[in-house]
Amino acid sequence: MPKLATFLDLQCQGHTLGLYCATCDRWGEADLDKLIESGRGNGSLVDARFRCTDCGTLVDKQLRPPVPAIGGARAYIRTAVR
Repeated sequence: MPKLATFLDLQCQGHTLGLYCATCDRWGEADLDKLIESGRGNGSLVDARFRCTDCGTLVDKQLRPPVPAIGGARAYIRTAVR
């Protein structure tokens, strides 16, 4: 099982870090390249705190594995538009 404790670990394993603001009901994604370039590459994922850029509320983190590139698979399931 791969080690996924730091921002560098995520980047090396091809994972991303989703960020969700429940107040705004908005998803975003952490810019791993920028975090690593700023010297936070070895920072702990568990201890890291992010705030919504719109309202300033602390956001929830979601570890996202790499999306398989076989068979034309989609990264999400689209819901029907009514």
